[in-house]
Amino acid sequence: MSFDVQVFHSVEELGPEAWDRLGKERPFASYRWYRFGETVLADDKPVYLLLSLAGEPVARATFWLQRQEILPISSQAMRSVVNSLLRFWPLMACRSPLSSSSGLVLPHSPLRDAALETIVCYAQKLMLEYRSSFLLFDYLDPQEMEWSGWSDGFVLVPNLHPGTCLTIRWASFDGYLSGLGKKRRYNLRRDCRLVADAGIEIKRYRYVSDVERAVALHKNVNARHGSPTAPWMKRAMDHAGMVDSIWLAAEKGKDLVGGELMLGDRGSWIVIGLGLDHRIKNAYFTLGYEDIRFAIEHGAQLLRWGTGAYDVKRRLGFELEDNGNLAFGSRWPFLQTFGQWVVEKSLY
Repeated sequence: MSFDVQVFHSVEELGPEAWDRLGKERPFASYRWYRFGETVLADDKPVYLLLSLAGEPVARATFWLQRQEILPISSQAMRSVVNSLLRFWPLMACRSPLSSSSGLVLPHSPLRDAALETIVCYAQKLMLEYRSSFLLFDYLDPQEMEWSGWSDGFVLVPNLHPGTCLTIRWASFDGYLSGLGKKRRYNLRRDCRLVADAGIEIKRYRYVSDVERAVALHKNVNARHGSPTAPWMKRAMDHAGMVDSIWLAAEKGKDLVGGELMLGDRGSWIVIGLGLDHRIKNAYFTLGYEDIRFAIEHGAQLLRWGTGAYDVKRRLGFELEDNGNLAFGSRWPFLQTFGQWVVEKSLY
């Protein structure tokens, strides 16, 4: 199978009609979302591969050359080693920007495996051009891991920190509440009452109302859990108006004491940038309830809440996503071994 392969470095080179011809209604794959992604990830170079057959686009892979990666591991020393490596030899990662989603858009069989093989082979050549350390495909589902188009030298890693999602099935928030257990409904009412008694209101804004304070509160949460703050978070808050967005703010008088940003594309929403003043109790849960209320009221199909706190999220009706899988390779055997070691450490 011989595909025509084109390389682009911006969605504007293709235009909205040509870009949206592939992916169709797939969330976080639209032209609008990628324009937002390019703006926010200004430090990362996008590399888009477009495969065509007989003049018709049939597949796409969107890569980002990254010199800093937010690793899900507790060791700050290990993160420093990896990021020092990436400053010299960037990571070439296939993903949708800012959404914990795959950057692969492939045709159905029988073209699928041939398209994937072409993308992998072409991307391996680009690794040399861009002096990349690793070629990474993450946020894959189990079926994608079984496809035959992967290079023989690739490492396939299953079940690595899956995200969580809530499929919206209710016409109202009250309908959602009726499906929760009695204890969970009691806890919800208690949390909301305690927050209100403390003089805190949860408000909705189209844009982040105080970006500097919002970022400071987000760093506060990350510091408590020993996690790094994404270098792009402030730009995401600054430019949230480029896509569907809502800023949920917990305010005590004029003071911002908590908040999180909801971002949407094609009926799916994600939540990023959680920030809290930890002296304020119960704000985390009330912000979460407001996420769900907003998603239901605005006809969302899916609400995604990311990784971690799995027990809490399950009790609220969230399920594990099946996209916690990745495939990667390196052009140097010693880096391949090092990459496997880092992945094994991040599993624990």
